[in-house]
Amino acid sequence: MEDKVFRFLQDNALLSPGDDVTVALSGGADSVALLWVLRTLAPALGVTLRAAHFHHGLRGAEADRDADFCQKLCAAWEIPFSLGRGDAARRAAETGESVEEAARVLRYAFLQGAAPGKLATAHNADDNAETVLLHLLRGTGLRGLGGIPVRRENIIRPLLSCTRAEIDALLGREGLSHVEDGTNAEDDCVRNRLRHRVLPLLRAENPALSRTLGRTAALLREEDGFLSRLAAQADAECRTAEGRTAEGWSCARLLGLDPVLRRRVLLGMLTELGLEDPSLVYVGALERLLAAGPSAAVSLPGGRTARRSYDLLTFADTEAPAPLEEQRLPVPGYVALPGGLGGIRCFVTKNLNLRKKNLTTFALKCDMIATLELRVRGRRPGDRLTLAGGTKSLKALMIDRKIPARLRDAVPVVTANGKPIAVFGVGADPAWVAGDGEAAVVIEYEHGRQSAVPASSDP
Repeated sequence: MEDKVFRFLQDNALLSPGDDVTVALSGGADSVALLWVLRTLAPALGVTLRAAHFHHGLRGAEADRDADFCQKLCAAWEIPFSLGRGDAARRAAETGESVEEAARVLRYAFLQGAAPGKLATAHNADDNAETVLLHLLRGTGLRGLGGIPVRRENIIRPLLSCTRAEIDALLGREGLSHVEDGTNAEDDCVRNRLRHRVLPLLRAENPALSRTLGRTAALLREEDGFLSRLAAQADAECRTAEGRTAEGWSCARLLGLDPVLRRRVLLGMLTELGLEDPSLVYVGALERLLAAGPSAAVSLPGGRTARRSYDLLTFADTEAPAPLEEQRLPVPGYVALPGGLGGIRCFVTKNLNLRKKNLTTFALKCDMIATLELRVRGRRPGDRLTLAGGTKSLKALMIDRKIPARLRDAVPVVTANGKPIAVFGVGADPAWVAGDGEAAVVIEYEHGRQSAVPASSDP
């Protein structure tokens, strides 16, 4: 396996002599194998090796055991080691992310800070096969079917050509111990169900399934890269139409592109605007704008507006909405917010059963607000909100949630006796939040033409 990894590193130019490489070490079989292989190959590769482990604040004593194992392993192998800690559950409660997503964000933030050079993760061929199937189940394009990339910025994946069976064989041959994450045996997430139930059936038909999907994914990544290069060329040609190099894009030239290429160009525009993994919903909105009359516009997340003026497509900051004036929030009832900012609907339920918790729908305890008047307004100087992680100013919380500064005064703040208890796009005070089965007042924000609450605030 060492030779196989060495060839993979060389073929994909993942490492160069003098590189500083940090292994993301969980203590599991894959990351222990990765650390052992890179430690073995380091002299031949001419690289410096270190390792880092992140404790998510989950899984109690088992997580403490993992951190201790990693620290002792690196001490025994004389590898510099960094340990980070975070509270994934608290972040999830504050942001509306799933616990898994919150853990991933915290982990990579720490690992990037701990890695002065390249960051090596232990994703293997079986992980790649699972990822391709997950994307296929959820619906995707070429990029998703391309699976896990060999590299992304400073992150490299040296084990992508190796299967779990090869990794287990290496551990057995070298007598290497590792720890097991008990949650991997559970079927409470789609990836685990695929791993335990679906993939064994597929491997009965094709024992080399992981390698087969790996080759297919590699081909699709190449084709995705080729189309991306074509899209960049088409984008440049549309930008330079009629000499308008810096102003925008020619609508006629964009409409003249093949639909596949046009979607790529529009996705590129949205990415340039700072939209991370932009939704095809916004691509569709831009395509309709291109085919609209000589003067039309569409609002985009992040406070941007796409505008068509005759043949020219341009993007600009949307005019900032006016600060939200205070008004009573009727229960039950509906309040329309001014300036196309949407509205707020309230209703009472005697037996709360919110299927999806997010930052645009709050359920407050009936008994706590029965005698109080709820009001909604924009933020005010000195406003503070208590969340699971403590109390912070609304300004700091809105910065944390990446709400654009120009929209912050228009974000609806729900108050009781003048005190903020819930802020759309930010969160609600846990002391006021109703649990399943309780009587509750449900408060829902409905997006308008120009939403003060970014769509990305929903988990």
